[in-house]
Amino acid sequence: MKNFKKLAFTLLLAALLSSVLPIFPGIAAETDIIRIGYTAPFTGAAAEYGNNGWRGILLALEDINKEGISIGGKQYKIGISKYDSVCTPDEGVANVEKMISEDKVVAILGDHCSTVCSAIAPLCDKHQVPGITIECALDSVTNPGHEFYFRMRPTVKMMIPAVMPKIFKAFDARTAAFLVINDGYGELFTKTAVDELEWRDVKTVAVEKFERGSTDYREQLKRIRDAEADIVFYVGTASEGATLLTQAKLMGLMHRTVFIGSEEMGEMELLMRAGPDVVEGTYAISLWGKVPPDFTNRVKKNFNKPMHYGIIFGYDAMHVLVRAIKAAQSTDPVKIKDALKKTDYRAIEGHVRFKNFDGYKNQSKFTPSTVRWENGKRVHLDIFVKWDE
Repeated sequence: MKNFKKLAFTLLLAALLSSVLPIFPGIAAETDIIRIGYTAPFTGAAAEYGNNGWRGILLALEDINKEGISIGGKQYKIGISKYDSVCTPDEGVANVEKMISEDKVVAILGDHCSTVCSAIAPLCDKHQVPGITIECALDSVTNPGHEFYFRMRPTVKMMIPAVMPKIFKAFDARTAAFLVINDGYGELFTKTAVDELEWRDVKTVAVEKFERGSTDYREQLKRIRDAEADIVFYVGTASEGATLLTQAKLMGLMHRTVFIGSEEMGEMELLMRAGPDVVEGTYAISLWGKVPPDFTNRVKKNFNKPMHYGIIFGYDAMHVLVRAIKAAQSTDPVKIKDALKKTDYRAIEGHVRFKNFDGYKNQSKFTPSTVRWENGKRVHLDIFVKWDE
């Protein structure tokens, strides 16, 4: 009986450990761990972004935990407390509160959804724990901003003026329409783009919206077709974009109208969902140019997945955060925050430096790229990062 009880206890302990250790990849139980939180959408319409961000974080952890981190002569490794936000603010807030109060994280990565980022940024200030958004684009996340919350990528208001001249070099247009997600992201994208169009004498003839997770866009597309738009800007997730483009093609819209997607529509996820015939000749904003070949090979080897900006952002954000921990030589969140402010790092996505400017706080910026889908491939109209230099 004693042996049986001992065996049962051993099996229970093994089961418990197996449920915890995956949160801290590659770390033995006895290792001193610096805990970092990650909130992201792993389920729901935006799951593509959280899952790709997690892949990037895992690759960064491979790099970081090989040697560990030395702080004051003591060795540490990084562990991740990972929670699903489902792209909803309430879940994101609950995740952050749990990370800070229960997991005792020293910093937070996430989220991927602007509404969630806007909700959790004030919590970083409240608890004095630094956070880095993986990819949120809404300007209000860092404008006016928060002392403990950082963003590495450009905002919507930075992206649109940067890419619009490049887009208009590709073709001539006199009228434009919008088909966008009905949230702050879609609204700001539309307003910023309309302002850019007006001084180029391009008339906005239709603005159509849809709810997250929509699968039928035919009524909106019909109104856009009737308005005879030369170009259509469309904004949403890749799954929404794939369905939208498929229906537009079936309705014959693409014979006269050019579709230009938000950054989500420049990813291989769109191609995989819609197929090469549907996306052929469409355009998209892109937040990455060339990627080092060895990084591409690692993504393929580890996950058998195509490159995605979520992977790049997750990888970069983890390295930026760990560099700050090393520079601070401390696990004190306030000291890590102070070190983040001094970041000067050439990441895959671009040159990361957090600055305060034009009403923004802790904001980095770089010039986005544009792509055109041709023969099932992303063809860059420009390359903003040259890795052979």
